Parts: sequence; structure tokens; C-alpha cells
Amino acid sequence: AHTIGVAHCGTFSRRLYNFTGKGDADPTLDPTYADFLRKQCPNPANSKTIVEMDPKSSRSFDKHYYHILRQNKGLFISDAALLTNKESESMVIRLQRSRGLFFAEFARSMRKMAAIDVLTGKDGEIRRNCRVVNP
Repeated sequence: AHTIGVAHCGTFSRRLYNFTGKGDADPTLDPTYADFLRKQCPNPANSKTIVEMDPKSSRSFDKHYYHILRQNKGLFISDAALLTNKESESMVIRLQRSRGLFFAEFARSMRKMAAIDVLTGKDGEIRRNCRVVNP
């Protein structure tokens, strides 16, 4: 889903300014892309500033995300994590190279998510704000 849309600087600024708690950047992030992001998102992060999740293709639902991911330009730590194990990296490569696989796999994942039962009452809740538990 990171192929489309934008993200607020605060959701990824740790990768740019304090990745290990020593004021450093994530070494897996492409240095040129990290410099670009730092220009867009100075420290401390402005919660209103946004950047594209999939540079140059953030308005298109396409497989371009996998291309930038393999260039170490995934915006989030979770993006970079896809390249840290052979199985997920292999899937990234297949999704990048195949013409229709991305759309088929995305549809399959949406069907699986739709089958997840919603927990309500004492078992769970539908959050009014996804970042915090309801009061």
C-alpha cells in the first residue's frame, strides 16, 4: 500500500536524525535520498509537513514502489525491512519484475484482510484515532 499517498515527517524522522539514539541516520537508507528527506523535514519534525511515500509515483497505484525500494529509498523502517531476509527480498524482486503479479497479490492480501474478524466490546475496539486507545 506504500505505492500511493504521502506520510507526515514525524512518522519516519527517526530514520533521518536519531536512528540508533546517537543522532545518526539509518545506514540502509540511500544517502542522497536521506539528504532530500532532511531538506523536506528539518529536525524537529513539523507534524504538518508531508512527503511522497513513493517518490515520483505517489498518485499512481503501481509497482514503482518496488523499484525505489531496491534503491534503498523506502520511506519507512518497515520498507527497508523487506530487504533484510531472502524470502521477502525475493518477493520484492518478483513484484518489481512481473507485469501483473503486484495487482494479483494486492487483491489477495485485501481479501485476507477482509476476513479478519473485528474485535469489539471487551475483546477489542474500533478506534476513533488509530494511534491511541479510545478513552
